[in-house]
Order: sequence, then C-alpha cells, then structure tokens
Amino acid sequence: MRCESGQFTRVARNRGVRRAIVALARKMLSLAFLQLGALRVSLYADYQKFKENADSAFVTSSGRLQCTDFLRGCAALGVVLCHVALSSGSIPNAPLWFRMIYSTLLQGLWGVPLFFVISGFCIHLRWAKLWARTKTDQVDFLDFWKRRIHRLYPPYFIVLCLSMLLVYGAYRLGLDIPLVTKYPHPRVHWMLYDFALHTLMLHGLSPTFDTAGGNMVLWSLAREEYFYVMYFLLIFWRRLWGLQVSIAIVLVLGAVTNLSFATSAQWAAFVARSAIVLWFQWTLGMVAVEAHYGIVKLPGWCSSGYVAILLAAAAVLSRYYFLVMAPFVGGMAFFTLLNFCVKLEQAGRWPTHAVVAWLTRVGVFSYSLYLVHNPIRGILKQLLRPYSNTTNPILFWVVGAILGLGGYWGGKLFFLVVERRFLNSSREQARSRERKQMTAAA
Repeated sequence: MRCESGQFTRVARNRGVRRAIVALARKMLSLAFLQLGALRVSLYADYQKFKENADSAFVTSSGRLQCTDFLRGCAALGVVLCHVALSSGSIPNAPLWFRMIYSTLLQGLWGVPLFFVISGFCIHLRWAKLWARTKTDQVDFLDFWKRRIHRLYPPYFIVLCLSMLLVYGAYRLGLDIPLVTKYPHPRVHWMLYDFALHTLMLHGLSPTFDTAGGNMVLWSLAREEYFYVMYFLLIFWRRLWGLQVSIAIVLVLGAVTNLSFATSAQWAAFVARSAIVLWFQWTLGMVAVEAHYGIVKLPGWCSSGYVAILLAAAAVLSRYYFLVMAPFVGGMAFFTLLNFCVKLEQAGRWPTHAVVAWLTRVGVFSYSLYLVHNPIRGILKQLLRPYSNTTNPILFWVVGAILGLGGYWGGKLFFLVVERRFLNSSREQARSRERKQMTAAA
C-alpha cells in the first residue's frame, strides 16, 4: 500500500512538473511571438521610411552624388549575379542562348574593380572638397580611422561571425563541401586561426585564408583597409611630387609586381588581387574626385561614354589574352565611366528612369548586399541540393533566381537591421568636423 501510495505521489509530482514546464513553454512562446510581432512592426515601419527616403538619402550637402550610388548598385548586383551563375550548376552542350546569358553574368566579377574606383573617389572627396575651398590638405589620421571603423567594421564583423558559425555547423554536420574541406586537419584549430586573421583583417596577407572566412567576398574588404593605410602615403607623395608622379609610381609598382609573379602557378592569382596591384584602381578614384572639384583638368576622352565602352571591351578581352594588364585596363574603364556619370549629373542630365532610380536605391544598401549574399547563397544551395546541380537550362535559371532574390532581400534586411545604425550618426559627426575645419581655415 505504501509502495502504491509512493508511486502515485511520484506520478502526481511528475505530472505537476510537466504541467509547469508546459505552462512555462507556452508563456515563453507567447512572449517570443509578441517580440517577433513587435520586431516585424518595427522593421516594416523602418522599411517604409527607407523606401520613402531612399531616392534622396545620400544626395546631401555633404556632396554625395546619385551616380555613385547608382554605380555601387550596378557593382553589387553584378557580383551577386556572377556568384549565382557560378553556383547554379553547369550545363554541358548548352544551347547558344544559355551560353550567351551565362557568359554575360560572369562579367559581374568586374563589380569589384568598380567598387574600388568608387571607394577612392568617396574617401578622397573630403580632402578634395577642403582643398578646393580653403587650399589646405589636412588629414587627421586618427579621425579618419575612427570614421572608417565605425562605418564599416561592425557590419563586417557581424557577417564574419555568422559566416564562421556556418562553417563550423557544416563541419559538425559532416558536410563534404569546399567551405569545410579547404581547412587542413585539425580543422577546428585552423578555423579559429582563420577567424582571428579575418577579425584583424590580416587574411589578405595569407594565400590560404584570403578567400576563406566562410565568405569569400571578404577578401576585398581587407584590400579596402590596406588602401586606407596606403592613402596617407599617397597624400604624402602628392604633396612631395604632385598627382601625376604619384599615379605613375602606383601604376609602375602594380604592373611590375603583377608581371613578376605572372608565371607562378602558386602565386599568380593571389598577387593579381593583392593591394599593391589593385591600388591603381583605387587611386584613379582619387583622380576622378579631384577632377570633379576642378583641382586637376583631365583630357576630354577621360569622361567619354564611348571611350568607357571601348576600354570595358578591352578589359574583358585582356582577361583572355593579356591577363596581367586586366586590373589596369579595367581600372581605366571604370575611371572613365565614373567621370562620365559625374559629368552627366553635374550638367543636370542624370536620367530619372525607374530602373536608374531602383539601381540607385540598391546602391544605398550595396555594402550589406555584398556582405551577406554569399552566405545566403550557400544556405539556399544546400536547401535546394537536389536541384542546384542541374543540367536542365530552365531549372538552372529557376534555382539561380531563388539564390539571387534570397541574397537581394537578405541584403536589404541586413541594411535595415544592422548597417543603417552606423550611417547617420557618423555622417552627422563628419559634417560637424568639416564645418569646424572650414571655420578654422577661414
């Protein structure tokens, strides 16, 4: 009897514990749904506000041009489409129409050099504006790095952490994919080492981990940081010898370095995307912004749309016939294109077509789009695994559309949730500092 009574008591106690757990779970779920509902309302409100202000968000008294955001949008979408094409399988003996579209999408890789030229333009814009108005060229090293880190590093680090979590998750699931197999054994040790390199942005100095970090596009962010360091050397050379000599030095350094390693199977690809080789592209952006403010005068062909098209064709051909010159010819093509767009906008002839307006809005969140599209593409590809390596041309484009749209909307969401929080305050502080500089110079 005691035994039965004790058993009954234990059963009753267990039932009470289960009821308490169920009640607690229900309460937690209700709170979670309330939080998600509040987040959804907040995101929707932010998105509506973003949509209303996107067209003019960056056309401010700080001198931001619509055309730079338009070109950023084109560059980001080009990279996304290139990666979509590369990850949607391969079609042997594909029809001509398929091969033409596929080859066109692969040219999206040129979005990265375009980003570099625009970056040089925007980073040097503050210096050019100050020089044009006051003839002073003061650049505060610490202030510059504070602004750059505040603007770029938090979104970068968040994406890096998420990407490396995906790498570790794939490893724990035993997936035999390049994301995991590129790490030697013991893999977790090298994953941690890779994470440390990417956190410090030193991965650009390692051929092994340059395109790792769970997100191969992060290689170009390291180059951006190196360009920022080298920017102060450029300013020093410019003061000492002038702009033309400085550009010539950068060109010679890049060309000689690229030619020196062109025949090395181990180093050619890594050196071709090194900061010293790609520096010329970034420096051309500096020249473009100085021309915009009338500090230097460029020949007419440097802002010709026809010349930009010819140089772009030459850049594409150089990738097949003279690869070592591709970074330099491509840089000149986008330099000319940027000058053409700036000249068009200065003359009040910038197009207002709906597609142009949309690409300009894409340029607003192009950094987020560039950062997150690749991890999203990897996740979607695993979810669509039975269809992602298809030999059917129609299914190829269906899968590609899903991957592309996933990256696009993921980039937009990441901008709203993360990146935009590092925009306005830093921009307002920058304007305040600029006004103080102008006042002191006057």
